[in-house]
Amino acid sequence: MKFFYPLCCLTLTSWLSANQAAGQGQPRDSSLLAAATTRLTSLQMAPAEGNSNLYNGTEYVRYEKTFRSVKGHQFFQAAEELTGNIFYDGALYTNVPLQYDIRYDQLVLRFPQSPYQLKLHTEKVGYFTVNRHRFVQINGPAPATAGALVPGFYDVLYEGRTRVLAKRIKKIQETLTGGGVELAFLESNRFFLEKEGKPYPISGKGDLLTALADKKKELRQFVSAQKLSFNKDQQEASFVKLARYYDTLR
Repeated sequence: MKFFYPLCCLTLTSWLSANQAAGQGQPRDSSLLAAATTRLTSLQMAPAEGNSNLYNGTEYVRYEKTFRSVKGHQFFQAAEELTGNIFYDGALYTNVPLQYDIRYDQLVLRFPQSPYQLKLHTEKVGYFTVNRHRFVQINGPAPATAGALVPGFYDVLYEGRTRVLAKRIKKIQETLTGGGVELAFLESNRFFLEKEGKPYPISGKGDLLTALADKKKELRQFVSAQKLSFNKDQQEASFVKLARYYDTLR
């Protein structure tokens, strides 16, 4: 649901300000002022029915349907729609059925009461949240150095003085079989630590300790005391715990 601030709010705000700024000795109609204030509040919270500004992308084509068989899917967490929130074109929309196509880094919506799907204009998406994951968009030109942040959506795993980000990736693999071409989606992740505005690619404990070298001794002790594991299935949680602890030392 989108909330907006129509022009009449600005006019009413100006009227209220003018009346409140009038001379102290002048009588004021308190009932009229109260009614106007109530009206202003209701206008500020008025929903834009239909969310027409949200459903204004271009057609999303289900490219996987052109293959004979498909293993996996291109979306974040599930092939089905998930409910989330989207900050789009300066407005927040809540409880929106959505899909995040990781392969092409596109946010996909189904037009209400229609099978038609569209992909949002990426440059208008500030962030979106789904299943307790918050994805922010990082803009700018493609980096010249390997391992830097490429433009796109990043999953914010932790945000404090430092920030831990995950870039969700799905590559495709096409295999020629006797009956046609088989498509498979292969999932992977890239992780980054942001410290003082600079990103550091991290693939394990060593990379993270190098990026946080000013507190390496204390961090090593913490890893040992907490018995942190940096195996593939536990590394996200360990990255977050170590970054959070580092922030307490600064």
